[in-house]
Amino acid sequence: MPDDDLVDEVSAAAYGLYGREDAVRVIGDLLEHGGSVVAIGEPGVGKSSLLKVADQLAQRRGRRVLSVTPTQFDLGLPFAGLAELVSQCPESAEDRLPAPQRRALAVALQRTEPDDREVDALAVPLAIRTLLTQLCEAEPILLVIDDLQWLDQASVGSLGFALRNTDSRRLSVLIASRPDPDSGGDLIRSLVEPRRELILGALPEWAIGQLLRKRLGPRWTPPMSAGVARASGGNPFLALMIAQAMQSDVSKWRWSAQQGHDPIFPVPPSLTGLLCEKVGLLPRGARDVLLLVSAAGRLTVTQLQRFVEETRLRSALEAAGDADVAKVGAGSVVAFTHPLLASAMYDVATPEERRHAHRVLAEKLEDPVERARHRSTSITAPDERVASELERAAETSRSRGALQLAGELLEGAALATPSDVDTAVGFARWLRAVDTYAGAGDPLAARAALDKGSALADEPQQQAQVLVRRARLADDLTGARVLAEQAFRMTPPGSESRAEILQELSEYHRMEGHGRLALRLDQMAVREAAAVNRPDIQIVALNQLQGVQRLWGIGDPSETLSEIDRLVETSLLELSPAEWAWAHGFHAPWNDESAERRTRDGIVRTIDGGRYGELSGLYICLILNLIRASKVREARAALDEADRMGAWVSGFGRQEAMARVLVTEYAGELDEARVLAQAAADQARASGLVYWLGGFLAQLGFIETSAGDWRAALVPLRELAQIFASTKLVDLEQLLWPVDYADAALQVGALDEVAKAISLLRRQAAAGRPEAAVAADRCQALLSAARGEIDNALSELRKLVDRKGSECPFEAARTRLALGQVCRRAGYRSMADEQLTTAAEAFDELGVPRWAERARLAAGRIGLQPTTKLLTATERRVAELVAAGRSNQETAAELFMSVKTVEANLTRIYRKFSVRTRTELANNLKSSDSP
Repeated sequence: MPDDDLVDEVSAAAYGLYGREDAVRVIGDLLEHGGSVVAIGEPGVGKSSLLKVADQLAQRRGRRVLSVTPTQFDLGLPFAGLAELVSQCPESAEDRLPAPQRRALAVALQRTEPDDREVDALAVPLAIRTLLTQLCEAEPILLVIDDLQWLDQASVGSLGFALRNTDSRRLSVLIASRPDPDSGGDLIRSLVEPRRELILGALPEWAIGQLLRKRLGPRWTPPMSAGVARASGGNPFLALMIAQAMQSDVSKWRWSAQQGHDPIFPVPPSLTGLLCEKVGLLPRGARDVLLLVSAAGRLTVTQLQRFVEETRLRSALEAAGDADVAKVGAGSVVAFTHPLLASAMYDVATPEERRHAHRVLAEKLEDPVERARHRSTSITAPDERVASELERAAETSRSRGALQLAGELLEGAALATPSDVDTAVGFARWLRAVDTYAGAGDPLAARAALDKGSALADEPQQQAQVLVRRARLADDLTGARVLAEQAFRMTPPGSESRAEILQELSEYHRMEGHGRLALRLDQMAVREAAAVNRPDIQIVALNQLQGVQRLWGIGDPSETLSEIDRLVETSLLELSPAEWAWAHGFHAPWNDESAERRTRDGIVRTIDGGRYGELSGLYICLILNLIRASKVREARAALDEADRMGAWVSGFGRQEAMARVLVTEYAGELDEARVLAQAAADQARASGLVYWLGGFLAQLGFIETSAGDWRAALVPLRELAQIFASTKLVDLEQLLWPVDYADAALQVGALDEVAKAISLLRRQAAAGRPEAAVAADRCQALLSAARGEIDNALSELRKLVDRKGSECPFEAARTRLALGQVCRRAGYRSMADEQLTTAAEAFDELGVPRWAERARLAAGRIGLQPTTKLLTATERRVAELVAAGRSNQETAAELFMSVKTVEANLTRIYRKFSVRTRTELANNLKSSDSP
């Protein structure tokens, strides 16, 4: 079984291969154990992407990669594939070939003129075998062949001979081909065992969604990407082409799927001619019937019988089936043989034919949403009757959880509003469309709708409503605050807009570290919202008020939470499940078992409601719940789930960055966490977002403390201490960052800073975090030990260890680690070994490897005989080979890893055994294994 490093290394998502976990796992197994793999799939399914990832993984494992990537133009060129292969070999390799083989290869590759001597047909295959054998003697090789169907037959024959009976541990082969049984069959049969066949099928909808979000931006929420996945048949290349075409003309293609009815998707330009020609060959009657099907997105034979006379319908369906364009499937649904044929059918129709089809559907369909959609498409001028129908359909869609579709319907209603109607009606429809898009997680559509609707904002209050929405959708928080302040000056007291703006302003000032000002603004927002009967604004303001109270240690946050609950119980309006879940989850103590359940329930209800714009806050809340409770593995699973659900469409990347930093740092992936946290901290500092800067500085401190780089840890932690001093903050989402501050300061002998860290923890405890008091006591005991008061320190730490449940499991393991360290300092070696070993086991169980390693290293310094129990499975294998006399290169080759990985493992091994040379390692390893 591969070690943890290798498992992380072959994570499919890390390389953008969503939904290909099994395929990447097969590649990882190929690189570790050897053999051959043949990946088979249709064009565009991702074969080449998989091979590129295999190339990267192979090089990381210390393998030389030889790639052959033929094109269809190479098929008729003899030895074209071999020419590409040989060009990647070292120049000296050919010089070592026997003369007949060297000459035959040079003639075959057109490097020398043939002479009168006859070239043996076996010489070229022998030359390739000799080349590969010589290269494998120096280092393991991965031979990659893409698009086998285009490889010329001369190369196929030579490689087939060369690869027979090769050493599968030194030469692995990876081939990609289309599902054609005649493509390279002889070569495939020559591959070494174990030989595996890897079928690359269609990607699931969630994987297409992740791919679109990765390549095209976060707006591709599951409802938006699901239709693209179906239209592409799960083909990633085709899905990207469709989505890119959609983004080029969003207004034309935005209609969302609902209840199985897919919108009409654009046909990628490369397929337009082929698909339109196919449907254009159908008889006129068949095209008319199928135009109805394509415009509707889904129709049954029974539904079509309402529109089309029986004989004509039967003839149309027969023609469609004969042409392999559409067939009658399960449930008597008329389905196109490929989803894009529906789009092609719509494309070949004239505008008048399309409008006629939509008018027919609007009159005959039963679903009010479908009728409204088709009626809006059938009109050529604004119509208040249609606008009102669209508005009602939007409410129906909202109740069904199709929020994206509701936004589109509201935008349609706004566009259908005649100019002679009161402009306030059209303006209100535009604003509702903007808010609905934002709630659905589509800020691009929201901004576009706001730009259109702002033209109707004649009065100051309407202009203020536009400004506050621009502020919400702005990427720059400082600029957003300026917009909100401008809107505030334009809004009269006692209005709904004023309550909204006050709540927005409070959030901006909290982000900038102005706690007491944020508190006053929140209190004003609560009063204003209550006065105009807007409980939705009220609950948001109360949530923010609770946050300010906890962060700055002022007021009574528990009473604020009770007020939120009363509001939820008594309000007649439908309030956001996200806000209620946030209220109970984000600030919950680590041992509140209901927090996770409530947050997960909020996620489910938010998804059911189509409110993808609120998922970002809910998932960072869930991940914080799990990290506080020391559930690191569950936190990673939650992060993966958030990625699949497209949760990070809001939060401007800060919430996503914080979630990733938290998960990766605890999981021991410190390099990745450091890069993420540093970039996020730099961005927050440049934007003046003190709140976010503090959070990322705390994470940087924890990362460096986990790495044991104490001086590096002190840099961000000292900056954070200054922020706390200047802003009067007392808490930071329950993050016990002063513990890391005290830890790093102790290690460098800055005892005055340890005392400062302890005082910060005491203030946090006084604000309602009892675990901070326990952490302060632990740091005080360590400070006492540093001052020589060993007995007092031991007594206090024993008490803390015995106080079960007073700390989260991770912090409890840190307390045990501290006790072990002080026991070691006091000379109680056996007790120290027991405590440190127990701490290491606790960290292991929690999935926090760097802290488990720290505890084991401390145990290794006790003076007792070091044992191989200190080593991970990978470290043990490396140590045994190095102790046996293998070089780093030889060790890397034997274990199928890179030389860099061997060196990293050796660094940790030397540290754990407190040795500096291979001889010392061999002696220690031998004695540690002696009975």
